[in-house]
Amino acid sequence: GDMALASGFASAAATAAANNVSGSVSQAIGKPLDGLNGLSSSAPGHSDINWVDFNYPPLLRLIHFNIEELPSSLTGIVRAFNVSFQLTVFTCLIGLVNTIILLSSAQGEGKWLLQSAIHTLVLSAASLLVFYSGYRGLAEPDAQLASRFKVGQPVLAFLYFLLGILPFGCINGLAKLGETKGNVYWIIVVILESILWLGNCALASWNTVRLQRFDSYASDPPATRF
Repeated sequence: GDMALASGFASAAATAAANNVSGSVSQAIGKPLDGLNGLSSSAPGHSDINWVDFNYPPLLRLIHFNIEELPSSLTGIVRAFNVSFQLTVFTCLIGLVNTIILLSSAQGEGKWLLQSAIHTLVLSAASLLVFYSGYRGLAEPDAQLASRFKVGQPVLAFLYFLLGILPFGCINGLAKLGETKGNVYWIIVVILESILWLGNCALASWNTVRLQRFDSYASDPPATRF
C-alpha cells in the first residue's frame, strides 16, 4: 500500500543518487571491475597520490583516501566531505540497531528490519561514491568527478532531510513521534536519528555550497579547471 511505497522511497532515491555519481564505475571508485591493470593504465596524473593503493573504508578497502596527501587548501573541504559519508554510515547503523531492539520488544513490524538493512547498504554505497567523486575531483582535479559530486551531494542532502522527517516503515523521522505510544526508548530513537539525519542534511548542503564557492573563488589555476 501507500506505506510500502513510501518506505521504499529512500532506497529508490539513494539508488538514483548512486547511478548519477557512479557513471563509469572504474573512474568513480577506486577498485576497478576489470582488474588493477585496467585502472592503472588510465590512472590520473597526480604524481603524489597512488589511487590504486586501496585503504578506505577500513576493512573494506574499496578506494584510496589519505587526507595528508592533499594541499592545505583542500584538507578542510575534503574532511567535511568525509564526515558526511561517515555520518551517513553511522546513522544507518544506529537505525539498524534500533530497529532490531524495537522488534525484540514487540514494537514495529518485521519488514522494517529488511528495509533498514537495504537503507544501510544503499545509502552507505551512494554516500561513498559521492564522497570519492568530490575528493578525487578536487585532488586531481577532475571536472567529471566534481560534477558528479555537485549532483549527488544535494540529492543525498534531500534524502537526509526526508529521513529526518518521514514516519514511514523503519524511518524514524520527527513525524513518527506521534506513533511511539509513549515508549520512552522509541521517543529517544526518533529524536536521535532525526537530529543525525537533519544535521547531515545541513552538512551535505554546506558541502555543496563550499565546492561551488571553491570553483568560483579559488585562485590556484588547477583548482578552477572544473
